[in-house]
Amino acid sequence: MELPFLTVVIPCWNEARFIEGFLDSVLGNTYPADRMEVLLVDGMSADGTREIARHHAIRDPRLRLIDNPGHSKPAALNRGIRVAKGDVIIRLDVHAEYPPDYLERCVRALVENPGADNVGGVRLSRARDDTLLGRAIAHSTTSVFGAGNSKYRTGAAGPQWVDTVFGGCYRRSVFERIGLFDEHLTRAQDREFNQRLRRAGGQILLVPEITCTYYARSDFREFCSWTVEAGYWPFKASRSVGRWIGSWRNVVPMGFVLSVATGAALSPVSRTARRATAGVLCAYAISALAFSMRTARQQRDPGLMLALPAVFLTTHVLYGAGSIRALLERQR
Repeated sequence: MELPFLTVVIPCWNEARFIEGFLDSVLGNTYPADRMEVLLVDGMSADGTREIARHHAIRDPRLRLIDNPGHSKPAALNRGIRVAKGDVIIRLDVHAEYPPDYLERCVRALVENPGADNVGGVRLSRARDDTLLGRAIAHSTTSVFGAGNSKYRTGAAGPQWVDTVFGGCYRRSVFERIGLFDEHLTRAQDREFNQRLRRAGGQILLVPEITCTYYARSDFREFCSWTVEAGYWPFKASRSVGRWIGSWRNVVPMGFVLSVATGAALSPVSRTARRATAGVLCAYAISALAFSMRTARQQRDPGLMLALPAVFLTTHVLYGAGSIRALLERQR
């Protein structure tokens, strides 16, 4: 079977630390060299990223550097899609590591499943810095307790239809049918696009045999800032586009924060509120400890029993706070 021509679109901005190894892995993959192009859409990086990319482009004409003033990620994706030559378009993230056959596996899965409009795999998670906190943050993003029913994070027993995947390998016809990514959304543009695709009758296939490794944030302040934004954007984006684009997993942290805050406020005057709040907190603590102990045992990393509960709590409180902020914020 002759594989279709593939365009790889990579949004990028100030990635000098990662870009060289990343480009080596993408250009050294098993996909037929004469059947692919790689578009690095750069937000006018000022840290040496562009110079590294130019040197790679000289050695390998498959790589093209495309300017993206303003470094907006959805704008980068759209710029790449507009000039893409491929019948299949795949989006990659610089902060991830892809096995040599990743592109070929994604495209073959798309070709072999005619009902699929978008195909993706499971995103494994690894700490950028090998510290206890870094490992705890990375494992929290792949835990059911930390990530809910997000199958591309937690994994699946076999191929299944899902609401979204990491990155995505799309038929070009999808963009011709439903349009491009919403450039008003600084984040959550993938989620919005995939939800729009499903509303139009499209289907998204998760194939767990396809994997990549994402390097999760290890700095605590950076992690906290990212988590607040992660909770904010599903609700902000939903208000912007006028429809709900999230899942129940996006609502749970907000419910947890609101229930505890309400219970704490009523506790001085209500025994029922005190008992209910204590019950919620006890159930949460038991669940967090149970998932932490299981992960620590699986990873043979005893320190996770102490670090993971704190990371889980931080994640859920900050995510919920971000969601509440989005709902209370005045629309512009």
